[in-house]
Amino acid sequence: MSDNDETSMYNDLIGFLQSNRQDLRLAAVQAVATAIKSSDGATKLIKFGAARPLSRLTSQPGIIGLVALQNLATLTSNGPSASQCVEDLIEVGATSRMAEIGLSRHERDQETMESWKKRVNYAMALLVNMTRTEKGAVDLVGRTVPEEAVIVEELTDDQDGTEDKLPSKPTLELLLSRFLSIEYVEEITEKQPEDGEDKDPSKNTPIDADNRHEDPYQHFAAILMNATQLEAGRKFVLRIKRDSASTSSQTSSVLQAILAQLRSTNPIRRRGVAGTLKNCCLEKDAAWWLLEEVKITKHLLYPLAGPEELEVDEKRGLDPDLWLEGPDKEREPDGLARLFLVESILLLCATGRKSRESLRLSRVYVILKWADMVEEREDVSERINECVQYLRRDEQGAEEGSSDQAVEMAIRGNRLALPAPTASNEIGGLSEDYDD
Repeated sequence: MSDNDETSMYNDLIGFLQSNRQDLRLAAVQAVATAIKSSDGATKLIKFGAARPLSRLTSQPGIIGLVALQNLATLTSNGPSASQCVEDLIEVGATSRMAEIGLSRHERDQETMESWKKRVNYAMALLVNMTRTEKGAVDLVGRTVPEEAVIVEELTDDQDGTEDKLPSKPTLELLLSRFLSIEYVEEITEKQPEDGEDKDPSKNTPIDADNRHEDPYQHFAAILMNATQLEAGRKFVLRIKRDSASTSSQTSSVLQAILAQLRSTNPIRRRGVAGTLKNCCLEKDAAWWLLEEVKITKHLLYPLAGPEELEVDEKRGLDPDLWLEGPDKEREPDGLARLFLVESILLLCATGRKSRESLRLSRVYVILKWADMVEEREDVSERINECVQYLRRDEQGAEEGSSDQAVEMAIRGNRLALPAPTASNEIGGLSEDYDD
């Protein structure tokens, strides 16, 4: 086929995607599905501008919209032109369109419900792929984080002195509520790899959404992880809410709400939440709050704990949840989730002396030691070793063996709670103990 004939063919296909005739649109999206099976076909479709008409078709009801979503999920996941496809989708406002699909209503009859779950699953997967880049994350967070979640800069008109605020929509908040709602979730068990298959499902970072639509909002965990690449996204997750209806001073946050997902039966949820926690641990000023108020250490350690029988001395100081299950306890099977969890601990170790003291008193070393003995991934073992170097060393200016002595005193019943930061230092404080 000559270059002119090929150009004419792709231009015709793009034209059919924009046709007013439903039969032509259906034939066109099905032709795209066939073309993208090859890397060359996907590259040429993106080159000739297929992203824009496909994005518009995603809002169509029925099979046309569903196939368009499937096509875009594939185009943004694989091949050398995936990044260009993401750029094109961001430019045509696909971020808002995918969020609208994610928040759409569903009917109760089984057939319609199944179709709706597939559409939402692909829309969420597309948002994951679009927010992998900083531009995509900014496009989502910048438009959707509620005003009360982040500080909204004021824009001043130099001519008349009037001030206006950037508009915001609570899209992330609404998607989060659906992500956490049991109404939309069915129990998912992990598919065991067959002989010869790669046992690590985490190697392909882009999401291709496959056919696991039983949990349509599973990919929101990865969306949240991508959003927390940005400071605004981390503020949204770390923001503390006070329950005005309660007479107590109870506080909660998005981060505390998602911690339970680390024990989900769905590995996609666990992996995304683990990555979100890692990104939040980048905030040094939140270290004290994470360790002493959220008690994040036990949540990070639980997936890393295994069925090994611990000695009595090893159990002392450990949260009972980490060893009570005994031989029935299963360690997190997803390699990337384990990596994110260990890196979260490593980031907390790096926030300062007081953080390391808290981690030592929580007996983090015991769990990491056993986890490292059976760890198959080299990168996870390397991060564990870095954590151990932090935890086992004596602090600068302290006597030799003082770190071990402090832990020994604590597990014998002399543990003292870490002091809360002063009001002037706020959460995490500006103390040198929290910022080496």
